[in-house]
Amino acid sequence: MDLDRFRIAIRQVSPTIDDAMRAASRERPDVWLLRVKGGINGAALHELCGGSATKSMLKQVAVVCDSSYDDFGSIFSHGVSAVALIDDSPWEIVSAVHAAASRKFFLSARILDKYRDQLIGFATAPSSRRLDILTNREHEVLVALAGGKSNSEIARALCISRATVGSHVLSILRKLDVANRTEAAALAHKLGLMDEPKAGEPEVSRVS
Repeated sequence: MDLDRFRIAIRQVSPTIDDAMRAASRERPDVWLLRVKGGINGAALHELCGGSATKSMLKQVAVVCDSSYDDFGSIFSHGVSAVALIDDSPWEIVSAVHAAASRKFFLSARILDKYRDQLIGFATAPSSRRLDILTNREHEVLVALAGGKSNSEIARALCISRATVGSHVLSILRKLDVANRTEAAALAHKLGLMDEPKAGEPEVSRVS
């Protein structure tokens, strides 16, 4: 394709996201075009974008997946702007890139047609259902966070590093679509997570 015709210029090509992050320390492009074959590392993606996207803003990232890929809920939870398939038409790939540059949402017509029911369900899922996409460790971090613990205290309690706690917190905020720790904690209390019995603690049946 004549990319100049579509006002697209490729500044760099990186084989891995780690290589891309090293290049990004010198200059960040207007759009990241990310080829995804497995999952997305949310913390790495956040660092790649420089932490510039707030809760209300999509990241300037266009994701291209294989036709067999089906974990779109995970991709959307990271706030990317556009998702296309590797064998979509060049016009759709160009549309995805331009949408990402403007932080506008774009979805391949083939993805929308094939997964429309699941996508509608994900988009309209209440927060209680979105808890299901948290990992066990993220669930533990959320409960500790809602209990008023700092990242350092959580790290000591779970025997992990502060950096790992920070990555988990970032992932929790994205998956639950909340802006900060306070909102995440409020949601945990609202959904009754703090009422769950702790590990090794027997449940108590209440009768009246």
